[in-house]
Amino acid sequence: MRTNLFTVAFTCCLLAACQRETPPAAKKAVAPAKVAPADASKIRAKETIPLDITALDRSAMGSKIDADGNVLESQEVFRPGEPVYVTMWLRLSPSGLQTSVRFVDAREHEVAWPKKNMKGEKVVTHKLDTSKLEPGGYQAICYWGLDEERTYKFSIEKPGKKKS
Repeated sequence: MRTNLFTVAFTCCLLAACQRETPPAAKKAVAPAKVAPADASKIRAKETIPLDITALDRSAMGSKIDADGNVLESQEVFRPGEPVYVTMWLRLSPSGLQTSVRFVDAREHEVAWPKKNMKGEKVVTHKLDTSKLEPGGYQAICYWGLDEERTYKFSIEKPGKKKS
């Protein structure tokens, strides 16, 4: 009985070891997989994927602010010496984010560029002092980090002229 059991076990092992391989033509070629480093510091990107993420929920520009320091009502024409405030309400405010508003004149010369480190805050107001600016056309370019999010055109009217 022991001999028969041993013979059956030995035969099963031989049959399992002698399985036929598939013919060489039936095997699929497998390309070696490239493993990217976990930190991706040595990867060369050949194409970029555009991300259309709007970081601003909304923004406003005006000369009057509420008790919280946010723009109360929007306007595009300012009197000389009247401050220009730009408030941005952010959807995203990751740690290390800096927001800014770049103010330029009609010839694209920078007149001011106030910046603020957000530290997780989602509302920010930047101010432009217009007391030393000439009457004319200007732009306020809102930045979320290095991304240009919104541009406002505004003007400072000549002294003595009434705002419409």
